[in-house]
Amino acid sequence: MSAEKDVPDPPSASHVYMLDYLMRLQKNMPQQLLLSIGEINIIRLSSFIAGYRACQSINGIQDNGYTLFRSWLRDVKAEFPTDGWDKKYLHDCGGDHERAIHKFLGFVAEFVALRDRASQSHD
Repeated sequence: MSAEKDVPDPPSASHVYMLDYLMRLQKNMPQQLLLSIGEINIIRLSSFIAGYRACQSINGIQDNGYTLFRSWLRDVKAEFPTDGWDKKYLHDCGGDHERAIHKFLGFVAEFVALRDRASQSHD
């Protein structure tokens, strides 16, 4: 046995922000969702997002885009109730998890498009 200790690989210099990940998910539904969380279930998606965000926070990664999205969802769309968007969307979609996920990802896509348009108009 070698006396050398295994040295972990250095962290990657790049990071995938939450909105970018969710846009990839939207473009590749349902395959990407199944790979990420194993089941088409909005509660699992919500938990995945919470875990991803916790990991970002622990690693000192500021994800202002997702924070702005949540504020927009709450303040502009009135779609971020205190009991959680996941439960609301599941209720709105009659218990259909896939439709509820599409609804959420539709809001993500709308926000990203608005943000990109605003960014382009300032350039």
